[in-house]
Amino acid sequence: MRLVLVTQDFPPRRGGIQTYALELARRLAPRLEAFAVIAPAVEGAAEIDRELPWRVLRTGSADTLIAAAGPLLLELALTDDFDHTLHAQWSTTPAALGLRAVGRVRRVACVVHGRELLLAPWRRAPLAQRGYDAVRKRSLRAVDRVLATGTYTAGLARELGVAKERIRITGCGTDPQRFRAVDASVLRERLGLGGRRVLLTIARLVARKGIDSVLRALPAVRRAVPDVAYLVCGEGPERERLEALARELGVLDLVRFPGGVPDDELTHWYCAGDVFVMPSRSEPPDVEGFGIVFLEAGACERPVVAARAGGVPDAVADGVSGLLVAPGDVDELAAKLVELLRDPARAAELGRRGRARVVSDLNWERVAERTLEALE
Repeated sequence: MRLVLVTQDFPPRRGGIQTYALELARRLAPRLEAFAVIAPAVEGAAEIDRELPWRVLRTGSADTLIAAAGPLLLELALTDDFDHTLHAQWSTTPAALGLRAVGRVRRVACVVHGRELLLAPWRRAPLAQRGYDAVRKRSLRAVDRVLATGTYTAGLARELGVAKERIRITGCGTDPQRFRAVDASVLRERLGLGGRRVLLTIARLVARKGIDSVLRALPAVRRAVPDVAYLVCGEGPERERLEALARELGVLDLVRFPGGVPDDELTHWYCAGDVFVMPSRSEPPDVEGFGIVFLEAGACERPVVAARAGGVPDAVADGVSGLLVAPGDVDELAAKLVELLRDPARAAELGRRGRARVVSDLNWERVAERTLEALE
């Protein structure tokens, strides 16, 4: 198989789909006769690309790649006999479908993550939105395979009319060799946490991540676990509002906002927490299509508390690797956090099972294997 991966999201930009695209590429490239990536041209790309052992062709921006990828796909098909395309988003598939129609490409597949299936960019212009919806449906129904990150995204694809037999659930993953339990005592001391019980969130600070729900739960958590602390790692537009809310609730003394965490320090930050919590809400089109952070925390043997929303149940097995709560239910969230903070043995067992799920199935090697099986 000679495969081109086309993705609007790729490093040096950071995010869930960027991680998915890079980690999948790393596992697919050695297994294929030929492999290349088409991605947006962004600042810092050259430094990333020179370290990768496959070709990365850069053109346009994340938005213009929809059209800009076409000429590069044609060039790869004509000069290097690339005959398969895999698209990290449906919106770049039309050019490949055109090449398939004239016999230059054999098979076209795309991945579905969630948000892009619910997006309504032209909702204020109904005629334009209907046209957008029609192109999305036609593209998804025309590709040879739709690869879903989980049962939730597979369901969204079916709602758009994709035949069940064309859908394969290939999943998401993480790297259990990179993310594992390590000694984070030095980091905890640096943060002045000592022996306190620590809740941790690592996320972009946006409303749908549910960090405000954790803050609202903290007064009840503190009454039951007086030495609790809460680390909120990340940057985003909600930071000032979250700090103001913590102050209003009288819990600012419990909360730290250390900012973004460098990639090479992520493992230690996960292990600095006793419980990972991120009760995301669905605010269509913004939904948690899966949640790779839950797997990263699990691989580090940290129990997870999350909300039963979007594709989160695909990532967090309730009662096995973590506990799920109703989105926005502050009382239930507080109760589950207290349960794990007061029962270290139960928390440790959930953490061990979380890592076992990653090692056995929810890792990038297995995702790559399922992807290749779906593409053949």
